[in-house]
Amino acid sequence: MALLLALVMCQPASAAIYKVPKKIRSNCSVAVDRQITSWLASVPDGNTAQFAAGGCYGQDGTITLSGRKDLVIDGQNSTFRALTTGDSHRANWRFVNGERLTVQNMTVRGSDPTGEYRAGFEWQHGYSVEGVQGMTLSKVTASDTWGDGVDIWHGAASPACGDDASSARDVLISDAVLERNGRQGVAIVDGERVTVQGSTIGPVAWSSVDIETDDDCEIARHINLVGNSFGANRYGVIANVGFGGDPQVGDVTVTDNVQMAGTGAAGECWAPVRLLSPDTLYRSGYVFRRNQLIGRRNGFELRRINDAEISSNTVALPPTTGCGKRAGVLLVDSDYVSILSNVFSGANYVYTADALSYPISASGNTTG
Repeated sequence: MALLLALVMCQPASAAIYKVPKKIRSNCSVAVDRQITSWLASVPDGNTAQFAAGGCYGQDGTITLSGRKDLVIDGQNSTFRALTTGDSHRANWRFVNGERLTVQNMTVRGSDPTGEYRAGFEWQHGYSVEGVQGMTLSKVTASDTWGDGVDIWHGAASPACGDDASSARDVLISDAVLERNGRQGVAIVDGERVTVQGSTIGPVAWSSVDIETDDDCEIARHINLVGNSFGANRYGVIANVGFGGDPQVGDVTVTDNVQMAGTGAAGECWAPVRLLSPDTLYRSGYVFRRNQLIGRRNGFELRRINDAEISSNTVALPPTTGCGKRAGVLLVDSDYVSILSNVFSGANYVYTADALSYPISASGNTTG
């Protein structure tokens, strides 16, 4: 919330409101994405672009903004709807580079009404945030997308570790609804200082929040997930797999979230939280407090994760077939882990750890 207030305060006192031209149809009868992109290019930085209240804007392609600064886009509860299947990389909205952008009061809908995964279309995101330095998505909805509800990535490729100037930064997703997304609800592929708060995410086809870099030099760090509600997912509420280790990936805090529907399809065995660092690399700085989760196998799975706190969480592990004995926390080659005052309902063990995991502090936990 502090970030949102800071962005609002940064807008110049002389900012003007530019209303969408009436000649751009707002009844979803035809695709108008090219007209919208052209109009937005005419709105000067430092102002507000405002759409018709409750309007509906059809899309065949992507509405794109590149290199914009101090711009507010107010949807006024309008909807931007894909009218066609589109190509593999169409997004409803794409933001490339730029600084201090705000999008609010807007719904986007793709062409995947059941939210299923389809190979070749998984890059069709609702909102694609690429290299923006300061982005707020407030009271937005992304539904029926073949790809992610929100995808956070770079504005240009980073050729070497440490050369990450084009990574997205200071992204706030607040009071959003992300549902029926054919891949992830939120994907953090190359970004830092990302906060997702007070949002409803799910059902999604893969993971609710996926913190997953595509190579060892992309960054996914300084991430906060606070007070969100998660629906059904296949691969977990929080998945932190993929490439990269310290210092590129890590420092993740997850507090006061509630999972409302289970992880995994029938016959599958997935944990709601999977933190899996790749071979030879380690990640550090993970905090999970006061979350309510539902799993089919273990509650938390950590591999090569150091300096982690798992405290005051409630994890329900209902009876399953074929998932074996289950632990509240499964540890593989993970050091300095605190497991305190959790309820792991249905677990066989509070935790299990291999010989490489040390030291482990566990107290005040219950199973049953």
